[in-house]
Amino acid sequence: MQRVPESTEQVEASEQSWWKWVFISIAAVIFVAMPLMSLDAGNSGDEDASQYPQGLRLYDYYTSFGENTDYLNEEGLTYSGYAFDTFTAFVVKIFGIDDYMTARHVCNALVGAFLMLFVGLLAKLIGGWRAGCMALLLIFFSPHIVGQSFNNPKDIPFAAFAMGAIYYIAWFIKEFPNPTLKTSIKMGVMMGAAIGIRPGGFLFFAYFGLFVLVYYCIVNTPKQYFSKPNIAIIKKTVVRAAAVLGAMLGVMFILWPYALRDPLHNIISSFKTASHFKVNLFQIFEGKTVWSDNLPWYYTLKYIGITSPIAVLIGGGVQLFAARRQPKGWFWTFVLLFCFAFPLFWIAYTKAIVYGGWRHSTFAYPTLAVVAALGFNSLVNWAKNKKVKIALTGLPVILLLHPLSFIIKNHPYEYTYFNRFVGGAKGAFGNYEMDYYYHTTREASEWILADVAKNGAPDNTRKTRIVAWNQPEVNYFFRNDTSRFSVGFVRWNGRNFNDWDYAIFPITGIGPDLLRSKKAFPPKNTAYQIKVDGVPIGLVLKREDRSSYYGRAALQQGNFAEAEAQYIKALEYDAYDDVALADLINLYTYSELYDDAMRLAEYWQSFAKDDLDVLGAIGDIYLSKGDFANALLTANTLTEFYPHNIDGLWIAAKVYEKQNDFKSAEVILNKILTIQPDYKPAYELLLDIANKLGNQEAAQQLREKLNGL
Repeated sequence: MQRVPESTEQVEASEQSWWKWVFISIAAVIFVAMPLMSLDAGNSGDEDASQYPQGLRLYDYYTSFGENTDYLNEEGLTYSGYAFDTFTAFVVKIFGIDDYMTARHVCNALVGAFLMLFVGLLAKLIGGWRAGCMALLLIFFSPHIVGQSFNNPKDIPFAAFAMGAIYYIAWFIKEFPNPTLKTSIKMGVMMGAAIGIRPGGFLFFAYFGLFVLVYYCIVNTPKQYFSKPNIAIIKKTVVRAAAVLGAMLGVMFILWPYALRDPLHNIISSFKTASHFKVNLFQIFEGKTVWSDNLPWYYTLKYIGITSPIAVLIGGGVQLFAARRQPKGWFWTFVLLFCFAFPLFWIAYTKAIVYGGWRHSTFAYPTLAVVAALGFNSLVNWAKNKKVKIALTGLPVILLLHPLSFIIKNHPYEYTYFNRFVGGAKGAFGNYEMDYYYHTTREASEWILADVAKNGAPDNTRKTRIVAWNQPEVNYFFRNDTSRFSVGFVRWNGRNFNDWDYAIFPITGIGPDLLRSKKAFPPKNTAYQIKVDGVPIGLVLKREDRSSYYGRAALQQGNFAEAEAQYIKALEYDAYDDVALADLINLYTYSELYDDAMRLAEYWQSFAKDDLDVLGAIGDIYLSKGDFANALLTANTLTEFYPHNIDGLWIAAKVYEKQNDFKSAEVILNKILTIQPDYKPAYELLLDIANKLGNQEAAQQLREKLNGL
């Protein structure tokens, strides 16, 4: 008996059913894999110092039914909600968890899994189950998203709720002109939860209004906009929008108690503060050190371009051409690309301060993954031959092999991924930030614990001394063994200033020239390197020679001969010890041994040309020897490279003062005080100038200011 052929509709329904089960399987793997992967994660840069402590304070607020308001005492932390951190505080307290950071990371990873699920569901809603499967793979193999999901309690929860809001906006439009109250409330809950993380969550209510308006305009002709039937639809839509707003505000006030205290004022002021965040940090970008408020307009866009899987970028490009062939394809592509592009445009337009790659724009990226999935899905739909369809279905998987390989080899540092556009991690090293959120502190701390267990403490008569720039994160890993270990603070360029046995340094904050210098980096006393694809992103230094430390102690005591001997000994141990070089150059400059000082400075420049400290040292040499022309040139170079650092300005001010150009000196000194208002030497020099000019009134004001510092 001859088999009756199935209809096209039957075949498509069968395929969709099959892809539905594939989707469920991928989602299940994600929800199992993400929390398990998070068990290896280190602490991120803000967790120990601010995020979890603020979560505990908010826990006290809720459990005291609003009586305990200590959370208001933390200046700079109330402008945004700490809903996720508060949730983890409840989890830790309820279950009595000692390793509370691991508990947070598991929760964070589960929220990341929900983010990925919404990405897949949104693609499915627009393009079907196969598109949903592709979207799940594209987002799960996006290393930045995976890595941040382990321990970023701000950007990942915000992105998850943002995607939830966009998903229900799409559902609302799919149901139009009869959107349900259920969909409206779900959308409002997602928006309110997003605001409970960041005040920028208000953006999604604006998205909702814009997208519904655009959709309404394209499904009606201008003559129909205000027809009698459509007036009824508009009224119903307004009622549903009111439900969205009500649910959004209700959830927001529950999760963000600061907003509830004075809704209008606190929300507006918080939004302004969040939009113009004042933190200003050094960033390595395009091989140079740049202040975060002086980054080029394309900073975020380029970072996404060089750290995203190339599959996402290719799929997105395909969708731009394929959208017109899909039912309402251009509309959905507009919605998704607007959600991706608008935040990037707004950052560039308002010159908002961003840093650490594109983590502040994490919520924008998932919609790009959806666009890419729709693009690859359209290629499969375009093909008629079954073998071609199978090949095109596997195309995104093949393109994802590079990020997948990185994830497997370099876990848990997925977020340091760079694609082949910049030559991967090796090409990015020294040209872009790597471990900017200090994830390596866990592995570094665990290595020290293992080294002491294996080889014994460096000195059994005292605690083993560990120092780090990111001290709060390191403290966590030694919290249960404070009888044997102490943890202190140190900067990279001051690492020889105090005594220690081990020092932990993620490579962020180290100058790009030094990083790229194979002969000078890493330092000779590097005992352990944490690497991704063969390049170090974190170091453990082990003290083998204390000469530089002894030299500084002698210098502070005024024993210059002993200081010089110790610094020479330190440089015999490590000829590229830039901290010892800096101190010895300063000693020679003070001793008027200018040729010796300049010889060492030029040697230092041979492996760290644009280092802030070496330029400052050279400027001081010229200033001290009276070479004012070269001192000013060096000062201008310093100010050009490091506009928010006062070293170059200070040298210029001293030059003008020595040349009796008091007016120019005063202008620069006042500029210094706008950058660093409590810089005492600037007030002292202004006082000296006022006395020389006989300006007794100004001199008296400056004396009063100095007495108050």
